[in-house]
Amino acid sequence: MTRPRFCLGTLTGNLLLYAFLAILPLSACTRQEGRPIPEATVMALKIGTTTEQDVLKRLGPPESKKRLLGEELWTYRHVLHQGFASVETKIHILRLRFDDRGILQNIEQKNRKYQSLF
Repeated sequence: MTRPRFCLGTLTGNLLLYAFLAILPLSACTRQEGRPIPEATVMALKIGTTTEQDVLKRLGPPESKKRLLGEELWTYRHVLHQGFASVETKIHILRLRFDDRGILQNIEQKNRKYQSLF
């Protein structure tokens, strides 16, 4: 009767595989809302010359549009949640203000980062 042979290399390899498979779901949990807002695209927007149509071509439709005192305010928002036990949330908000002719008058950006534990 022969005894089964255990190879330390195989055992170590299996342990590493199981550890990797156990950790993978914890680190790979990512959820996002909205579309990313490329910095290069924002930098290409020019106050006084960029039109609403130009912005639509570059960024697509905004998440919200509001009319205020004859001007239009467009808001784009991208939210990224990463992690599982500890969740990091990054929020990027872009607000564009257009005059009554549809010409860009103001660009406002906000970036926020939050860390939370579950």
